[in-house]
Amino acid sequence: MKKVIVTVVIYLLAFATPTTVWAQDGLFQPVEFAPLLPAALVLLLPVGLLLLISSAMPDEHAPATAVNLLVAWGLAALAYFAVGFAFHFGGVAQVSPRPDLSGLYWEWYPLDQSVQVEVARLWGVIALRGWFLAGEAATPGAMQLFLTHLSLVGAAAMIPASVLLARQRTAPALWTGLLTGAMIYPLAGNWLWGGGWLSQLGASLEMGHGLVDFGGASVVFLLGSALALVGLMLFKPVSSPEEMELSGRSGGSQFNLASGLEADFLKTTPLPPAYLPLLSLLGGGLMVLGWFGLTSAVHAPTAVNIAPTQAAVNGLLAALAGALAAAGYSAFTTRVLDPLMAARGLVAGLVVAMAAAPFAPAWIFVGAGLAVGLLTPLLIYFFDQRFNLADSLGTLTTYGVSAILSLLVVALFADGQAGQGWNNLGLSEYRGVAGQGVSGLLVSSGLASDLAGQLQAQLLGGGVILVWGLLTGFVLYQTLLAVSDSRARSEAKLNAQAADYDDFVDFTEEEPVAVIELGDPSDEGSGSARHFGIPHSS
Repeated sequence: MKKVIVTVVIYLLAFATPTTVWAQDGLFQPVEFAPLLPAALVLLLPVGLLLLISSAMPDEHAPATAVNLLVAWGLAALAYFAVGFAFHFGGVAQVSPRPDLSGLYWEWYPLDQSVQVEVARLWGVIALRGWFLAGEAATPGAMQLFLTHLSLVGAAAMIPASVLLARQRTAPALWTGLLTGAMIYPLAGNWLWGGGWLSQLGASLEMGHGLVDFGGASVVFLLGSALALVGLMLFKPVSSPEEMELSGRSGGSQFNLASGLEADFLKTTPLPPAYLPLLSLLGGGLMVLGWFGLTSAVHAPTAVNIAPTQAAVNGLLAALAGALAAAGYSAFTTRVLDPLMAARGLVAGLVVAMAAAPFAPAWIFVGAGLAVGLLTPLLIYFFDQRFNLADSLGTLTTYGVSAILSLLVVALFADGQAGQGWNNLGLSEYRGVAGQGVSGLLVSSGLASDLAGQLQAQLLGGGVILVWGLLTGFVLYQTLLAVSDSRARSEAKLNAQAADYDDFVDFTEEEPVAVIELGDPSDEGSGSARHFGIPHSS
C-alpha cells in the first residue's frame, strides 16, 4: 500500500513540475505540465464512483460490475470524442473570450432569421463544431476542456449503468454509456456550460444569472439519477431463490412489553450491506480528491471572479459533514459505524456543495452537509422500501436528491460576493450594485437580494435537465425492451414451430413395416423369396 501511495505522489509531482525539451534552435524550451494537473485529479471522480458502486455489490458480482462500468465509461468517452464534444462545446466561442476556443463558434438556435442575432443566440440548443477533435477543436484549450469532461461524462454514464448492472442488464447498461456520451450529457452540458439557453435565462428572461451550477451537480448527478430512475422503474430486479428466501425472513425482531407479554412481530429493515467496506471508503475519498480538480473551473469557460480555494474548502467541509451525519445515524440505530453509509454520506455532502461552492460562506455548507448526511439513510429506505424501487445502491438519494438540494443552495444562500459576470451577466454591476455577483436570498451587507430571479432559474434549469433525463431514458429503455420482447417472441415462435414439427413427424418411434415377398425371378418355381422393408402408413 505504501508503494502505491508513493507512486501516486510521484506522478502528481511530475504533472505539477515543469520540464524542458530540446527545440530546433538549440535552446531548451520549458514545458508546463501544471495545466494537466486539474484534469488528472478530475479523473479520480469517476474512478472513485466506480469503486463506491462496486463495494455495494455482492462479492461474486463486484468484479463484473466494475469491468462493465469501465466499459460503459469507455463507450461514453469514444462517443463524446466523435460527436459529443461538438454538440457540447462547438459554440462556446460565443460566450468565452479565450482565443484558443475561437474556432468553436457554431451554436444552433430554433428561432428564424427575423429575430435579431443577439437575441437568437440566447436560445442556443446544440452546437455543431469540433467533430472528432479535429480542425478548430485541436487547440490546447479545447483539448483541456475535452479532457476534463471526459471524466464527467464517465460519472454521468456510470450512475444509471450501475442500477442496470445490479439488475443484470448488461446490454442496456452499455447502450446507456454510449448514448450518454453521444447525446444525453452533451446537450444538457451545452445548455449549462456551452452557451446554451439555460445559462442565458438571466439575459433572455431576467432570471438571475441564469442556471448557475459550478461543479455540475445538475448535468452529472441529477441527469444520471433521472436515467437511473427510469431504469429502476422499467427493469425489474433479478433475485436468486436464496436471496428471495433471505429477504423474506430477514429484519424481524421480538419486543416484550412491560406486562411481560410477547409483542407483535415488528419488521425492521437493516442498513444496506457493505460487501467491500474499505473499497467504499476509498471510492468516496477519491471522489473528494477529484473535486479539487474541478475547483480550478477549467470545465466552465464562463467562470470569472471566483476563488478555487473557497470552492475546495466548502466542498470538503460539506463532504465531511455528510459523512459524519450518516455515520452517526448508523451508530445511533445499529450501534455500529457503517462504512458504506458513511461513504454515501460523504459523497452526498460533496454533491450538495457542487453547484454553489464558490458563492456562499463556509458555514452554509457545513449545515447542508449535515442535513443531507442525515437524510441519506432515511431516503434510501424511503425509495427502496416504500416506493418499491429496489434501489439498493442508494442512487436516487446519494446523487439525485443531493443534486436538487445543491441547486437550491445557490438560490437561497449565494451571497453576491463571487461570480461577477457569471454567464456574461453583470460584468460591471448587477441589480444596481457595482461588483455584485451571483446572489440569492441571503446576501452580504450592501448587496441586493435576488431570490425570485435566481430561484426561478434554478428550478427551471433543474426541471428541464430532470425531464431531459427522464425522457431520453424512457425512449432508450422502452426501445431496448421492445427489441428484447420482439426477439423473445420470435424465438418462442420458432421453438413452437419446431415442437409442432417434431410432433407431426416423430422419427424416434418405430413405425409398422409391411413385408412384401417377391419371388426369385431366376427360379419362379422355387419357394425362396426376397424381403423389402417398406414403411406402412395406416
